[in-house]
Amino acid sequence: MKAVFILLSFVSCSLFSFSAWAGLQVGIQSQGGSRPAPTRQEERQRREVQPGSTQGAALTNVTDAQPKFNVDYFVGEWNFESNLSDSPLGAGGPMSGSETIRNVWDGRFWDVTIKGEGPEGPFTGKGIITYQDSFSGQSYMRYEITRGIALLRTGNLGCDLGGTCNLYFETPPFEQNGSRVQLRGRYYLTSPSSYRVTTEIAVDKGEYRNFGTTWYTKNERAKPQAIK
Repeated sequence: MKAVFILLSFVSCSLFSFSAWAGLQVGIQSQGGSRPAPTRQEERQRREVQPGSTQGAALTNVTDAQPKFNVDYFVGEWNFESNLSDSPLGAGGPMSGSETIRNVWDGRFWDVTIKGEGPEGPFTGKGIITYQDSFSGQSYMRYEITRGIALLRTGNLGCDLGGTCNLYFETPPFEQNGSRVQLRGRYYLTSPSSYRVTTEIAVDKGEYRNFGTTWYTKNERAKPQAIK
């Protein structure tokens, strides 16, 4: 009887030791394997403003709404420089000047005044910008007459969650110096004080080719008055 009691005690100790070892192995595998589901506290912290964040905002998901573009970004005086290629629009070469954009009326329109100098001498221009935010997305239109050439740019725009915005545009086909011309391009709005515009040109239904890049830098001292 004493021998049976000793045997049962030995078996019980062995089972207890095995259970403790198995639990330890599961804990180790959990630490090295897949991460467990987040707790309610972790999920709440993910949605709160993150300390030290440069954006000062909560973490975002791909399903978050796209930020809206504020056209007042353009309001002010901008100095521009470009180097355009030869085309039916005129001689190619360096071009520079200034572009002043002002609010008009009730904030739905923006006035454009251009002064510049290029390979063919000084030039001026006037234009208007409109913006629309509808169910189908954000869109804008820019109509201007520069160097005697009327250009209508229309397109869509959008911003990522980091605040970088892009405007895509194209013009309808038009005639200039006996050729059929069409333009398309993109605004890269990557900084509050500078941006660039890349433009491609197609002549007589040919393939699009690089027309040039225009760089804009804002004159922070200039404060143009709105047109009421």
